[in-house]
Amino acid sequence: MSQSQSTYFRHVDGGYYRFIADARHSEDLSAMVVYEHLWPFDAGFWVRPAGEWVRRFSPVPEAEAVAAQQGDRLAAQAAVNAAKAARRARGG
Repeated sequence: MSQSQSTYFRHVDGGYYRFIADARHSEDLSAMVVYEHLWPFDAGFWVRPAGEWVRRFSPVPEAEAVAAQQGDRLAAQAAVNAAKAARRARGG
């Protein structure tokens, strides 16, 4: 996957993530992406189909991801939740 060359990504709704690895689903061998949520919610590791990753995540410089984590967490969470609700209301 071409986007996996970068390490840090921003989700369309505003959260920041770190790419970990390309992977395969154990049952159907479909392409997956392993990633770590960095901000603004609790950190954790996730897996998502590669096609969704390409549509929803954009590479960003490490400095942007680090700077974002210095902001107001509650305000950032509210902004991400509002963006997610608006995207879902549009059917996206």
